[in-house]
Amino acid sequence: MPALYWVLGMAALEGLAFALFAPQEGLAVPLASLLYSWTPALVGLFFARREGVRFPVFGEPNRYWALALLLPPLLAALSVLLALPLGTWRGVEPVQGALGHGPSGPAFWLYLGGYGLLVSLSVGLVFALGGEIFWRGYLWERFREQGFWPASLALGALWGLWQLPSLLAGGTPAAQVFFTLVLGVLLAPGLILFREWGRAVTPAALFLSGVRVWSFLPSYLVEGPAALVGFYGLSGVAALALFNLLLRRWVR
Repeated sequence: MPALYWVLGMAALEGLAFALFAPQEGLAVPLASLLYSWTPALVGLFFARREGVRFPVFGEPNRYWALALLLPPLLAALSVLLALPLGTWRGVEPVQGALGHGPSGPAFWLYLGGYGLLVSLSVGLVFALGGEIFWRGYLWERFREQGFWPASLALGALWGLWQLPSLLAGGTPAAQVFFTLVLGVLLAPGLILFREWGRAVTPAALFLSGVRVWSFLPSYLVEGPAALVGFYGLSGVAALALFNLLLRRWVR
């Protein structure tokens, strides 16, 4: 499949270039990340037009678009609950500090929810949409005939392989690299369902954007090894594994 080879090859080249030439701070980091995110979209749109593959990027919003935004904080909260036996509760002060303090008491959670929603709909969506145009747009159409679960697992594994150069270039710890690859597989079924239920690629991107935005929550609320209490760790894998068990009951 030429498009897939192009995407994986470009990811390897971009990861190598970033590791060799790009600084690890400043504006170059988000710009390089944006380029990395949108290269698959450009490849997917080119090959889709060349091969006559059609898929909706945008569409008419339905209730699943809203669900795509509401589910990630619930998954993050589940990850926090699963992390508690593995670490120590830190309280909300670290989260308040990261967000510039904000209000206290119950109003803080409303503030946090509004902040997460805003970032998920703006910056997070811009970064997520590029990759989703390829993975849950073009490539899903090519894998669809394999069936939902086989195609989900295959796309999740390939998606993780695509992320690998950026993780290695950024100096990501080995444990987090491993759990990120596992999470890629576990997230894939949900992403495809939102692509199908929402009748466009955008709700899948909203779901992924929300997951990335809310992934900070467990490690800020629970103190312990990141490989255990972080969302990109054992607690996050366990939360998404439970989510997939529920999906398994609904989708065959």
